[in-house]
Amino acid sequence: MAEEAFNHETLFAEPEEQALSPVDQLRSQWNQQPGAILLIRQKNVIDQNPTLLPYVGSAGLSGWKWPYAFAMQGLILMAVFSSFFNWYLTHSAGPIFQEIVANQANTQLEVQREQGIIDATEAEIRRITKSPKETFNLHMSETVLTREQALQQLYASLEDSKKSVEQFKQQMKDKEAELRATQNAVAIANSGTPLFFTIALVLAAGGIRRGVQKDYPRGKYVRNAADLYLYFATSEGIFFNLIFLAFLHFGLSGTSYGMGDFFQSVGPLVWVFFWIAFYALLLFYFVTVSRSMYQSISLRAPSSDWGPENRILIRIHNNFLVTFVLFEGTFLAACYLLYHADKRFF
Repeated sequence: MAEEAFNHETLFAEPEEQALSPVDQLRSQWNQQPGAILLIRQKNVIDQNPTLLPYVGSAGLSGWKWPYAFAMQGLILMAVFSSFFNWYLTHSAGPIFQEIVANQANTQLEVQREQGIIDATEAEIRRITKSPKETFNLHMSETVLTREQALQQLYASLEDSKKSVEQFKQQMKDKEAELRATQNAVAIANSGTPLFFTIALVLAAGGIRRGVQKDYPRGKYVRNAADLYLYFATSEGIFFNLIFLAFLHFGLSGTSYGMGDFFQSVGPLVWVFFWIAFYALLLFYFVTVSRSMYQSISLRAPSSDWGPENRILIRIHNNFLVTFVLFEGTFLAACYLLYHADKRFF
């Protein structure tokens, strides 16, 4: 009888003992993740357990990255590396750089030609100075000239040639300075835009939180909307962002990789489809993030992920767009100022 009573108590005690709290479930999921790369472990936990993320603050997970640190490691570091690498490859390449090289070659040829004229004039001056004759025929004069007249014309021609060379050198130097300033500004702008795109994805979190709180004031975890957005945007964006960066670097810096002829041959219609595809992929990424946020915040999912009833999607889209336009506009203005400073002082 005692053994039966013990088994009976154990049978009814096991479900209660096995029922884990959300915090314990999160700890268990974290400890069970394989691999030594914490970034991948955290991504797996976020992907598999979106409803448990509001309890991260209470779980005390060793090695867990907080939202902005997670976004920095998963999104921004890759964007920084790709932008720097793109700048390294393109700051001395492309049509503008080729124009700089051609300008240098033309300058050298013209200076050599002018120097040949100067050398010939100086040789003529020496010949006339040493000549015992008193009159001379010069190709620049239709009449016979005395020694003094011939030397006077030759010295005047020599001075004009030297001034012409110096003026030409200065003009070419100014042109090269302008081309180099343009090359530097364009390379920085084209390489930096993908970086600011990624930064905008991260810094849009604050506006998204305020928007979600306004749309769902009674939501249980809406106060954590910014953190949840950063978790999901980074987890989904680790691979999505690589595609976005590839799109942007190819679209903005393709001519610097020797694809200028290809771009001219495909025509504008192909570019329209190229950027439409980029925008569609971006929307798909936002939809994926919004779907996870609905689950995590414990809100009823909209009837359509792509419709206006998906308020979180609208908030993500609009706040990202505003943030990106603000930062990109400031960045391009800084590039324009850099162009003028580079042209004038460097």
